[in-house]
Amino acid sequence: MKSLTIHIHDFQVIKLAVLITTGYAFKEKYIRNIGLDLPHNNDPWVPLLIALIYGVLLYGIKRTHIVAAEKLILGFIFVPIILFFVITRITGVSMDALREQDWFLTQARDGQGCTDACAFTTTNFWQTLQVAYSSQGLVEWRAIPTCIPIFIMGATMTSLDSMLKLTSSEKALSIDLDYNHEMQLGGKATLMSSILCGSPAYGQTKFNVINFSIARTAESPLPTMYLGGICFAVFLSGLAGPIINIMPRFLLGGLCVFAGVGFLYENLYEGRKNMNRVSFAIVWIIFLVNFIWEFFILQNLPSNIQPMVPGLLVVFILGIVLSTFEFMFAFMHKATPPIIRGGDECCSSAVRSEKHDTQLAVMSPWFQVFSVESFVFFGTANNLYQQLKAHLADQKTTKPKAERTKYLIFDLAEVTGIDSSAKDVFFKVHRLLKAEGINLVWAMKHPKIIKKFGGWGLFSGTTHCNTLDLALRHVEDVLLRRASRLSDKWLVNPEVRKIFERQVLANVFNISVRSDEKTFSSARLQPWCERMEISAGEELCGDDDDSLYMLYAGEVQIQGRDGHDYSVFTGSFFNLDKLLISIGALSGVPSTLGAHATMDSTVLVVNRKKFVQMQKEDGALTQKLLMTLIVQNESHRPGRVRPIARARMALMEEIDESVHNLNNPDRFSNMSMNLLKGNDYQIQLTEAQEESFKNIFDIIDDDDEKEIPMDKFAKYVIREAKSLGSQIHHKQFMEMIDHSGIDEDGDGVLSIDEFLHFLRGLFLSDIPSKEVPTLRVAYDEAVAEAPDEPMDEARVQVLFAKLGFDVQGAGWQDVMGVIDADGDGDVDFQEFLTGIGMMKKMCILSTKLDDAFRDYKEQSLAKRRSTFALSNAQPEEIKRSKTPGMFTTSFATAVSSKSQRRLFVPQDNLDDSTQSENNMELDAMDLENFLNVSHDMAEEMVFLADQDEVEAHENEDADGSDASIVADRTIDRDEFQQLIRSWS
Repeated sequence: MKSLTIHIHDFQVIKLAVLITTGYAFKEKYIRNIGLDLPHNNDPWVPLLIALIYGVLLYGIKRTHIVAAEKLILGFIFVPIILFFVITRITGVSMDALREQDWFLTQARDGQGCTDACAFTTTNFWQTLQVAYSSQGLVEWRAIPTCIPIFIMGATMTSLDSMLKLTSSEKALSIDLDYNHEMQLGGKATLMSSILCGSPAYGQTKFNVINFSIARTAESPLPTMYLGGICFAVFLSGLAGPIINIMPRFLLGGLCVFAGVGFLYENLYEGRKNMNRVSFAIVWIIFLVNFIWEFFILQNLPSNIQPMVPGLLVVFILGIVLSTFEFMFAFMHKATPPIIRGGDECCSSAVRSEKHDTQLAVMSPWFQVFSVESFVFFGTANNLYQQLKAHLADQKTTKPKAERTKYLIFDLAEVTGIDSSAKDVFFKVHRLLKAEGINLVWAMKHPKIIKKFGGWGLFSGTTHCNTLDLALRHVEDVLLRRASRLSDKWLVNPEVRKIFERQVLANVFNISVRSDEKTFSSARLQPWCERMEISAGEELCGDDDDSLYMLYAGEVQIQGRDGHDYSVFTGSFFNLDKLLISIGALSGVPSTLGAHATMDSTVLVVNRKKFVQMQKEDGALTQKLLMTLIVQNESHRPGRVRPIARARMALMEEIDESVHNLNNPDRFSNMSMNLLKGNDYQIQLTEAQEESFKNIFDIIDDDDEKEIPMDKFAKYVIREAKSLGSQIHHKQFMEMIDHSGIDEDGDGVLSIDEFLHFLRGLFLSDIPSKEVPTLRVAYDEAVAEAPDEPMDEARVQVLFAKLGFDVQGAGWQDVMGVIDADGDGDVDFQEFLTGIGMMKKMCILSTKLDDAFRDYKEQSLAKRRSTFALSNAQPEEIKRSKTPGMFTTSFATAVSSKSQRRLFVPQDNLDDSTQSENNMELDAMDLENFLNVSHDMAEEMVFLADQDEVEAHENEDADGSDASIVADRTIDRDEFQQLIRSWS
């Protein structure tokens, strides 16, 4: 439409220049008159030629900015007039002679005295008013219906033209204009002008640059008032006609050429630099059609038809059609391609526990986001569909099925509209994803688009969310539930289930205050908190509220200062920015404006007074809390991502170089093995452990009964487990209580002694009493190496390594965080013995998991043997099979090159045969055999547990199905143990 409005008006200005200078309309039947040799007056082509030279020269000087615009225009008006009259005076030509020779806009033509059929006549302003408002019936009102198309065309074109001129004025003057105000002002001026039978006011916007150069201001109304007053006075006095009538035709025509030639040059020639080929072609089509219609066709139409189909109307309709096709063509072929982001590049704003964030990072390949913007035509939708097909096809050639997209979010939130022609394409998208088994989630917020999709039936079998953030949150919730179901599949082995449940309880009662751990159990924090129950809709975190909140149960919605709202889930903190700023740990303005519960919830509140008291009395806990808050605040900043590589590294153990380089055998190196040979010496909880556990007991026993009903204890544990991201049901926990023997006397209540005894058995194992003196010697020798230095973590870690324990994994961090729970940085002998008991407990659990792992493998191998025996398969043929995970007849051939260390298992010299068993691995086929799960589910379980980066490759034995691309993923013992630990 821009090209339409510009070039119609440009051509009209040039036509006016021809009419002014020659007296003839720019039509084919009159064109020959321009070259006539008139005996009585000036030949028409002479002023036309002068006007062309004058106008082009004026534009050239203006374009090169040689002279200021206001000086240039004034100079090119007055200087030619003065020169013209000086020359005519010198040559002795009178004004009457000049007028008879048509040098001016006179009523006479060719010296013959034209009065009725002249191109220009003198008309006083009251004459037009008399025609419009007299009672003589001079206006043909019946012609109004035939003028309606022209009215519509004029209104549309003038509006578009005004907007374009305002835009160019802004750019040229480097000022900001209020478009609404300017358009309303132009409309009012045009309305007033029409009442007075004047010309439309919209055209005056083209002179904004000149007016600004003269007035030197765009703010003051005084220049406009002065000029308006002068023009009004000239209009009423009748001086306008005489003034124009003393200006030569070539001067008036030259000014018209100046007004039109610039637009024609800038758009018909230079437009190729600023427009694409289609737009530039449309410009020329409009120009040529307008020229042909006005110059050749219109004059041959019946006289009663000509007023109804002017060239303006013809090219207006043509321009709309061409511009519409251009618009559609641009979107089909030039639209910005959809943005495709993987799950590792985007995540919701929901604040989740560290455990859930890590799990979602591992599962990030399972969902993608397709983001589309602007208006969606058929071509845009088809382009989107083709990219989606290419994306899915690429996955089939590069990724095994277990690692491909399972959820796809179509982000249409920034789409302004969707054409009905795109409906069929979105149906194809719907069908394609359904056929691929991919869950489709729509993210859109515009009511009209939502109504369209609902009416088309595109929401059937899909999920609709109003924003991308809500869609991401929905997918994350579904994936977490899926991961929970998959992790439960491992618990078919009773021993594994017990260890899994034991790990849940250990997480609940973990009092570690290591600042490098990202997780934070509320058990240690609760003595400093006030527990608050809040109802759905209740508001928190007012302007003066600098308390710290931890969501214990339920869900809370946070209102951000930037207008961005996000959800907080159990186990996470909120309003933390206010606390961090108040203590100087964070700078700036708090981003939290307020919060409200979206459901009945429970929060733990640490007010400012309690926090200061905590700083004084429990520095280790304070440091741990501050580090947790800073990590959460940083990890949940806007635009955060969950890189899968980083998540897998978080699951893997980090080797401490100082211990890794400890190669010299030590006389205490067999101690870890000796500790497994007896349990007649009872290891006690540390003072810090006992004090913390007593505080927890008092919190649960909120009615001060000195005993806790088992049902009440179960509810507490379930809440704590959920706040840490674990899923444990009430029935499951009660069964676990029965098996644990925590209620020693069976009276259904828990005393403080039973509680402490249960926790001691949960974390500690007793040791042989004969090894205690040796442990004392080893501890004293370690202290003697630097008697003036505290037995800090580094020294204790070296000591445990000398005793033969694995101190390279996350288990050691748990131990150290507990035995130094008082935070003094100095581990005494009693705390050291507690650490020994914890390490022995972990060794025993690790051994049991090893046994379960071996049992899984043996079950799988036994089932494979029976399967191949039934099919009469020969062992040699089995060994030669290339299919990943195929049966082999010995444990020695069921291993790979991973050979990673064992978690918590004492580092002792092992023979080769045992080492082969240590390197045993499980693949998807093993899981199918002993877990009785589908192949796809088994592949997904292996993918979630395998921490190695594995290259996918083509399966030579595949039959062209989805299994044609495989990744030789397996689970070794370390990964199996880490799985039970991390996903519990």
